[in-house]
Amino acid sequence: MAATTLLTSDQFLALPEEFDQNSNVVHQELINGEVVTMPHAAKRYDIIRGCILQTLIAYLLQHKEHGLMALPDAEFVVGNSNTFIPDASVISISRLTTDEKYMHGAPELAIEVVSPSESAAFLRMKTEAYLANGSRSVWIVFPEVRSVMIYTPDSVCEFKGDQSITDPLLPAFSSPVAAFFELT
Repeated sequence: MAATTLLTSDQFLALPEEFDQNSNVVHQELINGEVVTMPHAAKRYDIIRGCILQTLIAYLLQHKEHGLMALPDAEFVVGNSNTFIPDASVISISRLTTDEKYMHGAPELAIEVVSPSESAAFLRMKTEAYLANGSRSVWIVFPEVRSVMIYTPDSVCEFKGDQSITDPLLPAFSSPVAAFFELT
C-alpha cells in the first residue's frame, strides 16, 4: 500500500482543479493534510441543504442586527492542514470585506449534511477542526435518521422530529428538525 503524501492548505489550494468525465468540477477537501474527494450530493441531500438554508436566511433577514450571513458551499481554510467546504455555513458579514480568494478561519456555524459515503472519522476530524479554529457551533445533519447533532465547544445536543433546534449563535432562532426533511 502506498503512503499518502500529506499537504498543507497552501499546497492544496495551489493544485489545479480536477474535472470528471462530464466536465464537472470534482469537489475536494483537505482533511488533516489528506486530499479527500467529495462525491456530488444526491438530490435528497441538496433538498435538505436548501431547506436548512431557507430557514437560516429567513431568520437572518429578520435579525440583521447580528451581522451574519448564510452561505452554501463556501471554501474555508480552517488551518494549516484543513480546507473544508461545508454544505452550508453562517459567517460574520464583516469577514466578507477582504479581497482574499478563500475564507480564512472556520465559519461561525458550519453545517454538514451527512451522505452515505462520508466517513465517520473524517466527520469527527472536521467537527474538531471547526471548533478548534473558531466555529461557535457545528451542525451534523443525519438524513437517514432525521436528526441534527449540534456541537459547541462546551456541549453536544441531538434534536429530532418536532424538537426545535436552538443555537446560542442565533438568539431567538427556533426551527423544528422535521422542517429540514419535509420535502424528502
